[in-house]
Amino acid sequence: MSPSEQSKRSDQGRFFKSKSSVDQASLDLEASETGGLLFDADQDSDSYPPNQTSATGAASSRTTSSRRRMPLGSRRLALFLLCFVGLILLFGRRDSRDAVVTYVNDKAGLVEQAYKESSWRPYKSSHGSDSNAQQIDGSGSGSGNDAQDQAVGFPVGAADKQTPAPAPVTGSSADMVREKPALHANPSKTTRCDLTVAKDAFGNPRPLVQYALMIDAGSTGSRIHVYRFNYCQSSPELEDEYFEMLKGGLSNYGTEPSKAADSLRPLLKSALDRVPKELQSCTPIAVKATAGLRLLPGEQAEDVLKAVRKMLETEYPFPIADGHNADGSKGSKGVEIMEGKDEGVFAWITVNYLLNRIGSSSKDSAKIETAAVMDLGGGSTQIVFEPTFTSALQGMQPGEHVYQLNAFKRGKVPYTLYQNSYLGYGLMQARMSVNSLAFFTYTLAHPSAVRTGSAHNGQQGALDWTSLTPENTQIPNPCFTEGRSKATLVSQHGQPKQANVTMVGTEGGFRACKRLVEVMMDKDAACVSKPCSFGGVYQPSLMETFKTAPIIALSYFYDRLGPLGLAPKFTIKQLGDLAERVCSYTKATPQGFAGDAVAELEDRPESCLDLTFMHGLLSLGYELGEEREISIAKKLGGTELGWCLGAQLAVLEEHGLLCKA
Repeated sequence: MSPSEQSKRSDQGRFFKSKSSVDQASLDLEASETGGLLFDADQDSDSYPPNQTSATGAASSRTTSSRRRMPLGSRRLALFLLCFVGLILLFGRRDSRDAVVTYVNDKAGLVEQAYKESSWRPYKSSHGSDSNAQQIDGSGSGSGNDAQDQAVGFPVGAADKQTPAPAPVTGSSADMVREKPALHANPSKTTRCDLTVAKDAFGNPRPLVQYALMIDAGSTGSRIHVYRFNYCQSSPELEDEYFEMLKGGLSNYGTEPSKAADSLRPLLKSALDRVPKELQSCTPIAVKATAGLRLLPGEQAEDVLKAVRKMLETEYPFPIADGHNADGSKGSKGVEIMEGKDEGVFAWITVNYLLNRIGSSSKDSAKIETAAVMDLGGGSTQIVFEPTFTSALQGMQPGEHVYQLNAFKRGKVPYTLYQNSYLGYGLMQARMSVNSLAFFTYTLAHPSAVRTGSAHNGQQGALDWTSLTPENTQIPNPCFTEGRSKATLVSQHGQPKQANVTMVGTEGGFRACKRLVEVMMDKDAACVSKPCSFGGVYQPSLMETFKTAPIIALSYFYDRLGPLGLAPKFTIKQLGDLAERVCSYTKATPQGFAGDAVAELEDRPESCLDLTFMHGLLSLGYELGEEREISIAKKLGGTELGWCLGAQLAVLEEHGLLCKA
């Protein structure tokens, strides 16, 4: 046998190993007489399947330390193969002997693969459905039954023994959204108990009823949350939340810091009216500004924060929740511009607290899986989850993505979270990116003219960016409803300003739009620290480290999917099916949509883009399998989801009892 034949047969004889293939998305542009933008719609619609490793792959390295007896059928097949091989090797021709060796190697690989799949597949609980399963409230915030969430069981050898990953606890309070107790007529008392023995981390006795204030100083307005908790147990229980908002953010007063502080006075008056006077001196307050304030030039933002702090310290009875720095000195977190990573983690605290998965006094609290939170904003999207690893050799790569949450603990160990904010992947930014890509590919295919030709300066292929208008520039875009048009902003590298052009919906539907989204997701970016999600960003695999616990999607996920009739709990496949229907929608062919859903689609011709991006973010970006379930929510137990409650809970847990002299 020649060396090349030996190498070929050696390759054929290797064990069969499943793998995920990633199709390189390509835009098949074809210039037609009408100047249309054509896409290859025949390419497999499942480009970029989730790069997931099965339980087989995860467990294969442990087969040497944990053996099982091969099933009877497999043993018989192995015996037959052994006898057959022996006869051929003894009496067969050389070419037959070589062929049999190759065949046996391949067959053995298939047998081992089938055996691994049956031996290492996730086990199913015999408990079945639980009547106490999680119910997300009927305010349009999602619903779901998490009692069937199951942990994946991997046989672990002696060398790999470790603390087991948390398993779902069914039939307990862990499966239910927290229910608020009835309010006591006396705002200083609770119906839950008559006294408390709770103490903070510093040994100070907790009050029976604890009020706390959080001001969300956003770019469009300021909002105050007045929270009322009881301390009938060691952890705070939310009883009530009062919310009030005023238009006009602190950033509107950049050159007049004192007026910025004064803008908060109506909100603070509401707090004074709602918090009993005898409890006001021990009611902590925090002011958290978001990115809008950071955009102020020079030291304006710092001047505004100083003015707010001075007003609170000198004119109001509430103690500022500043906390302490790592060296023990007094901190300044009570009035600050909040970091993006904190915003995502605080939203995670809110969701898991309301789902009773953290901050519970239950004896099972250390065993409860926490939920992941995916928050889709306008400019960025955040993901926060608690990954679990099946081997002591695995673990999270160090970096800024690691968040050690000391405010809450699993038993006595702080929660270790993965968090990341993907700037530029919020829904509004994704729209601009996809529209800009459609513009770029169209002008690339038609270098001598745009649709009307009037937007060019006469030079062959030279685009006069400043002359583009919605009236003279129409760009075909498969991510818009066919036949519909809408003026939209696009950007181009090297151009200081955005251009306003008209996008015109064309045929092609979900598959054509999906190819634009795939290019925009930048899945092929260099991944220095593996595994990566998209854009070369390190992220532990959700399919490997977060297999069964709930995933709660917030903000634009809820706002866009809810009106189109998608169930509050759905699979990735169901989202893809909905996106395909939306992308095929026209008035003449409504695809089964009716009522409010039709009104939503007529009002938003870019709905195909929105849903295709959401599907791409979850399936391609985060690599979630088609059967993975997601829940969308706006409220849980009547409480609005977001970062404010989580930030307030962190204040109470980390700072303990705060009182102003």
